[in-house]
Amino acid sequence: SYRMIPIEENIDVIEWVADPAEFIYNAIAPAEVDQVIFDSQDSKHALVVVPDNKLSLAIGRRGQNVRLAAHLTGYRIDIK
Repeated sequence: SYRMIPIEENIDVIEWVADPAEFIYNAIAPAEVDQVIFDSQDSKHALVVVPDNKLSLAIGRRGQNVRLAAHLTGYRIDIK
């Protein structure tokens, strides 16, 4: 049998799309993304360029937003 255990967690639903750049855009939301640049030497590394005033939102507290986006997308993500 299953028990319902109340938790106080926010759950965000991210739309999956086949285009890696668009998927990364979706994963970084709600931060505004100017550009996603893929490393030509490493196919699983992406540089995400955001406006200066959205940098802390994209990174998140203690890097949580970018860490979750990287885990979700399978890319190593750097924010600039």
